[in-house]
Amino acid sequence: MAEHPPTSEPTSLHVHAADNLRYIRETMESTGRFTELSGLGYMLIGVSATLAWLVSQWLQPEFTLAVWFVEFAVATVIGLWFTLRKAAQAGATLWNQSARKLLLAFSPPMAAGGLLTLVLYPTGNLPLIQGIWLSLYGVSVMTGGLFSVNIIPVMGASFMVSGAIALLWPETASWMMLLGFGGLHGLFGLLIWRRFGG
Repeated sequence: MAEHPPTSEPTSLHVHAADNLRYIRETMESTGRFTELSGLGYMLIGVSATLAWLVSQWLQPEFTLAVWFVEFAVATVIGLWFTLRKAAQAGATLWNQSARKLLLAFSPPMAAGGLLTLVLYPTGNLPLIQGIWLSLYGVSVMTGGLFSVNIIPVMGASFMVSGAIALLWPETASWMMLLGFGGLHGLFGLLIWRRFGG
């Protein structure tokens, strides 16, 4: 009776699953969408911005910008840490093609905002600076969001509206800072967390 040739062991299920996940990840990257933005991170940025606003109300106006400079650093750390955490949980690398596109679109308006802050800081025109921050941050989020989930450009447009109100009616600038950096981050962070996780 002839012997059958030995058959190779069936590939284990976890190898198939890993291959499938790798394929899905590569396919998502090829679409140019960065999906690792953290909803929880945005919510915490909203909380930290609200605290910064409250602190600024207790200080002299000349210290307000310093408070927001500190908040910018805190928000950057929060955003990066939670994005890295979400990417690690998804088994994705943070520095992929879609992330580079997002950063390239996000950075120029932010750089312009930084330059305008340096130029306008000596004038002490706080409402003008705050209106510019809200507007250019909105532009950054809107353009960068073209390479992320669909809700991000909507958040950017909302910041631009807040900035326009602050620029047209300077007496509202402080409240727009609270509404924008505190409220909009919190609201859209919640929506992102519920729909996309992280």
